[in-house]
Amino acid sequence: MCQLVAYIGDRPIAPLMLKALELQEPYFAAHATGLGTLNNGKISIAKASGHVAKVKRKIPEIKKLEGKAGIGHSRYSNLARDDPRMNTDEMVHPFTSDDGKLALMHNGEIHNYMDHYTRLKSKHTFKSYAKDVDFLVDSEVAVHMLSDYIKEGLGVGEALQLIAPQLTGTFLLSAINAEEPETIWIANWHQPCVLGIGDNESIFVSNNVGLTPIKEELKKIWEPPMNSLIKLTPGNAEVKTLDPKRSPPKVKLNQKLLKEEILYVVSKGDVDFRNLYYCLLWNSWSRIYGLDKIEWEAIWKQGFMNINPFISVLNELISEGKIRQYINRRIEGQTKNTPRFTYSLMK
Repeated sequence: MCQLVAYIGDRPIAPLMLKALELQEPYFAAHATGLGTLNNGKISIAKASGHVAKVKRKIPEIKKLEGKAGIGHSRYSNLARDDPRMNTDEMVHPFTSDDGKLALMHNGEIHNYMDHYTRLKSKHTFKSYAKDVDFLVDSEVAVHMLSDYIKEGLGVGEALQLIAPQLTGTFLLSAINAEEPETIWIANWHQPCVLGIGDNESIFVSNNVGLTPIKEELKKIWEPPMNSLIKLTPGNAEVKTLDPKRSPPKVKLNQKLLKEEILYVVSKGDVDFRNLYYCLLWNSWSRIYGLDKIEWEAIWKQGFMNINPFISVLNELISEGKIRQYINRRIEGQTKNTPRFTYSLMK
């Protein structure tokens, strides 16, 4: 799972988005960092493998990108964590259309991406494809699917609504288009999404912590419903249904039980965010939602993600003085000092 930011407004855009990513990356992310900004009808991209601090040193130009609208991505990949061949600079989001007029980033996992790649590869350039490992990033198929619909005369929003039913797995797609200089589009099936609206500015982040630099100046902060198509403009967000033929799972989180399960796992020793989440995934989440394992596996396969409710409960345990959170820096994919939120019991 990755961590994302998108911003439209008059603030210096690159420093704001980089800080938002840096605050979020210790959850899931930090394997790669990329920004795309729209300025004077042109999209500029700066991206490289590594966490935010490393990438700012590696490509200083990322700090100087300008524009009124932009998208930013911090990548997490199980493959990249263990194998640097799966984390080249070309594999970093955002991805661009062949004509450079469209930039797109993705959170989640598109299960049927190879079907789309097979259909699209003869007429598009897939920059993330690495021949030595015969691998490409699943997300890149989405930008070419989107660009094909736009070439047929559709708007970005209409195109995203046509693409969504064709994707299996879980996804949030966010795009900027040179033809729409004051709009950021978000198509969210079931990924973390927090919106903030201020005076003539709007922001999207994966987790609330990414809003920290401007949180006090925002008038409204909320999480839109899943299965949403969001049109983000300066000071406004229009939200409507993405795919009318799909409905997100209706489940109720048992916070008391989740707290008990978290404390039990943490009592066994310090554990990072990812390992804590997946320990619960395979052992406890079905009970926490009052489902049997078959029901739980069914909604999981639909792309159900519950990261932000999980983080909220972790933060409650921290505020109650029962656990502490700290950043453990380690090597992942041959990148030193990769930050990871880690949890331990309070002594």
